[in-house]
Formats: sequence, C-alpha cells, structure tokens
Amino acid sequence: MSSMKDNQDLACYFITKHSWKGKYKRIFSVGTLGITTYNPQSLEITNQWPYSEFVGIVPNVKAPGNNEFIITIKKGPKKTDTMKFSTDHRADLLTEALRFRSKFAEVTHTPKRFNAFKQHWSESRVPVILEVNQSSLDQIDPATNKILCSYDYKDMEGLILMSGDLPGGVCVAHGGFTRLHLFALDQREALIKGVMESAAAYVGISVKQRKDPVGLDQFATHRLGKYSNDEALTSYTEFMVQKISPRHSDSIRRTLCLTETCLVERDPATYNVATLKPLCDIFAIIRDQENPQKFSVEYVKGAIRTYQSTDRDALIASVLDGVRASGNRDVCVKMKFTSRGCRLGPFTVPVDEEVESQHLKFFSVTP
Repeated sequence: MSSMKDNQDLACYFITKHSWKGKYKRIFSVGTLGITTYNPQSLEITNQWPYSEFVGIVPNVKAPGNNEFIITIKKGPKKTDTMKFSTDHRADLLTEALRFRSKFAEVTHTPKRFNAFKQHWSESRVPVILEVNQSSLDQIDPATNKILCSYDYKDMEGLILMSGDLPGGVCVAHGGFTRLHLFALDQREALIKGVMESAAAYVGISVKQRKDPVGLDQFATHRLGKYSNDEALTSYTEFMVQKISPRHSDSIRRTLCLTETCLVERDPATYNVATLKPLCDIFAIIRDQENPQKFSVEYVKGAIRTYQSTDRDALIASVLDGVRASGNRDVCVKMKFTSRGCRLGPFTVPVDEEVESQHLKFFSVTP
C-alpha cells in the first residue's frame, strides 16, 4: 500500500464484483501507479495493487454476456489469484487498464510491428510503423519511436481492403463516424489477423474485415466518413489558430472552421481538410487561466485538442453556440481540464442512476 500513496485515479468505473460471498458493487480505478477498488458507499479502499503486482486483465469469454472480465494478481512470491467483475463498459475499462500493460508484473504479449506508409491528407505518403498492441493499433514515428496516434479497438468500425490501385492497402474505419485512415504495407494480411485476434482476446470485441474493397478515388471522397458531404464541410465562421500538438515540435497554423455539424481543421495554404471532429462528440471547452490566447477542446472518447488564437473568447463563444445548436446541449466552458478519475464511467454516456443517488447522499453525509 505504501508504494501507492502518490497514486492518482485516471479512469474509474462503477462495476459489480463476483465472489464466493455473492455480487456487490465496487468502484474500479485505473491509476497512475496501480489498480484500486473502492466501496462506493464510503469511498474506502477495499483492494489495491501496484502494477508490479498486477499480472493481467482479460475479458471472460466463457461468460454468457459480454460484460465480465477477470484480473490476475500476485499472491506471494510464486502464487497468483484471480477476481471476477462485470460492467456494461467492459471494452472501455479494459482499454484504459491496458494502457499500462508495460508496467504489469508479467509482460506476456510481444507487440507485432509492421513498416508501412500512411496516406496523408496532403496526398503525400508518410513512412510509419504500425504496432499491433493488446488494446490498440498504434502509429509510431520511425525517427523518434514515439506513438503518434492510437486507434483503439473499441472505437474501430472495421478494416477495409484497398483494390488493385494501391497494393497492400488497408483502411482503418475508426471513431464512430467511419473516418478512414489509409495505410499500405507488405504484410497486410498479418496486420489484419493481428488486429482481429488482439481485439477479441484482450478487449472482448470483434473487429471485422469488410467484404467490398475500395479504390483510391472512393477513399478520397469518403475519407471523412459520414461527414464527407458539403453540409458537414461548409463553414459559416472561420478563425486562424495555432495548433499545439505532440506530433509537431512547434505549433502549426490551421484554419479552424465551424460548420453545421463539425469542427474542421484546414490547411491555410491549400484549404485542404486536415482533420475534423463532430460537434456532438465535444465534452467541454477549456479556457486556459494563464495564457489569454490558449484553449482546449475535450472530446467524449478522450481526445484533447489544444489551440491558440488572438480571438480566443469570440472563437469559444462561436463554438459553444454551434455545439448547442447541433443538439449537444451539455457542453460548458471550464477553467480546468476534466478530472476523468472523478467520473464513474466513460464520457460517452450518462453515469448510472445509482451513482447519481449515492453522490446526492454524499452532500449530506461526507464520506
């Protein structure tokens, strides 16, 4: 326990524990230093394991539903013990826990790496390394060996083969709106097999290969998924911004465009769409307290995008109006980033009613 005193909860879930005593509710936390379970009525720690004692976490494929998972922990120098839990957000929970897989007591999975080229939005082809991990397909910069992007299996809608005009081509459909990410590599079939097997074994979901291949022209017109149409891409207000991204050592210029349904980033020189995010996926807007030009946008699936603008407050007001007009009425402007570990569940859905009622009790009786 002493080695966990500086642990911070990063993602928490309201779950059911299955034991010989019966079934009862727990809060399951994925933290900076280890895994913790809490009693939801008192918020007291019931169990805690640093990652050095945490052997693994897997979906229970033998269970009748798709909600059970099993953890394995060390019990003494040579023995291990298992515990069984269930949650409606199993894929989310497993994905968050597996982000710390390199710190687990036993590293049983060796990721497979593939040299590939990515079809960039500028129509150039960029060399990348694709790594098939337990919870995601990671895009790695060959020069720095840093992860540029993770395509979580839980958000993957399928894999699409390219037709003959791009040998070894495969599209990753991802993000909930069939956004296409195109790669070309020699070992395409091995990559697809690895993704399917890892998604099933470690996250408990099925990633399927689509039957019909697509050509380069089809990819170009459908790259942005269901938001590839004029309505989604025609802006009614635009702002010049500097985007701050871990992919780039310096900030990069972007034209940030607000449309009926999306927040679109365009390259100012060519007006090409670099990327976009649906307004319905925005969770909160963060107004930096120290830098008067800086702000960030939090998305429900965990992504955070940070920008700087000389018209920051006018821009935030426009985005807030657009988000609410699109039907996403729960968004607000905040001064601090959301503490994900203080919410018992993912941002994508409201929390359980039992969680809400328990928190109301905490107002009158502090835990």
